[in-house]
Amino acid sequence: QWAETVCCGARMTASDPADAYRTLSCIQGFDSFKLTRRSSADEIQRAFAAQRLIWHPDKNPGDAVARETYATMQRAHAILMDPEQRRLHDEQLAAIPLSVPSAAAAAPSAEASKAAARQLPPDWLGPAPRSARPFAYVDSTPQPSTPAALAGVRRGDALVRIGEAAHLRDVQGVLEGQRLLPVPALVIEASGGFVKKWIVPHSWDPDTPGSLLGCQLADSCPADLA
Repeated sequence: QWAETVCCGARMTASDPADAYRTLSCIQGFDSFKLTRRSSADEIQRAFAAQRLIWHPDKNPGDAVARETYATMQRAHAILMDPEQRRLHDEQLAAIPLSVPSAAAAAPSAEASKAAARQLPPDWLGPAPRSARPFAYVDSTPQPSTPAALAGVRRGDALVRIGEAAHLRDVQGVLEGQRLLPVPALVIEASGGFVKKWIVPHSWDPDTPGSLLGCQLADSCPADLA
């Protein structure tokens, strides 16, 4: 944990995130930004934007948990966007020994093999209806072998619904409840097509076993595809 430190007029205390990169990377367990000490300010900003989609008090009126979680995300963001605070934070992280993943952890899990066997091909539904309202956009190409990649999710896809979820805060519950079962995701592709893509939720990353989707989301379409 943090020892109390003062820098640039801001006070870093034991209540601050022990790893601000990991705090902003953990998106309800379903989104993994993989922020590291090499991440750019733009990558950090996009991760915070995704957290804001979920936890901002305006989206969760009266929800004390959401308010506290958003405050934690704000603090992690503030640390990483301030050069001096980030330097101190990185020095603290550098002092923590890194664990080396085992060969077993790197091998495909039995769960991943079952998920791949149950994967269904996408269903073309025609042109996107005007009434479709996306709640998030895929901001970068999903990592190989993730549930999103196996489902055919692509950068620029607009997510209208995942199962019964039409808000980021509801996605993790839907994925957990349908683990290893095909979940329909209604998607508007960058080309304008309306497609049902089948996501088979499974734990794909040994470092974040709660991650069941594996794609980076944002509140707007990537600028070069808009």
